[in-house]
Amino acid sequence: MANVDRVAYIIKTKAPALYGLAASLAQGLTVLFYNRAIARGRQEARIEGEIHGRTAVMRTLIPDDLDAFVEMIESIPEDHLAFFHPHRLDAASMAKVIRRKDMVTYGLFRDGRMEAYVILKLFPTRKAYLGRLVSSDLTGLGIGRFLSRFLYWQAGLMGFQPCSTIHKDNVSSMKSHAAVRPFYEVAELQDGYRLVRFELLPEDNVPPVLMITRPTSRKRT
Repeated sequence: MANVDRVAYIIKTKAPALYGLAASLAQGLTVLFYNRAIARGRQEARIEGEIHGRTAVMRTLIPDDLDAFVEMIESIPEDHLAFFHPHRLDAASMAKVIRRKDMVTYGLFRDGRMEAYVILKLFPTRKAYLGRLVSSDLTGLGIGRFLSRFLYWQAGLMGFQPCSTIHKDNVSSMKSHAAVRPFYEVAELQDGYRLVRFELLPEDNVPPVLMITRPTSRKRT
């Protein structure tokens, strides 16, 4: 199956028109085979909790969230977006992505403001390619672990194997994923990207808890 992914990636980069036709076919097959499972994942995706004492909620995105998404993207430095391109990030493209049934998009909202964006791109081979993007305000606070656990849970709930393509120079992403659990390199792709697979564990059968607290400072004696 790794060879299939490698060929698909080559077609995507070298023959985008052909890839577009194949992607349309894959989209139709994914919805045809797994529409009910995808709907179940969407229905159960909402998780409420707290981040540093402030109300937070993780949920699927709807068209009304487009302005919140654009506001978050515009607040993120360009260099933080260098390796994040699961799709175009402009408003028109995002509006189409939110409506697609083979892509499930989620937002992490804190006090009503969107602070993180994650996505599962689903394929008829039962693979779910995940992507994570955190706003500058939440970077370094341990949000990545929750987002990864959330995506593993959602992928497993829908019956898909979580995967990702990570650039070899994206060291921060590599470290962030490795901090959650070991992952396996399935194939080396063109342009420095690697296809990796994340194993599902028994803990992924239940939704993760959204409760991020500030670390307790040590008292001096």
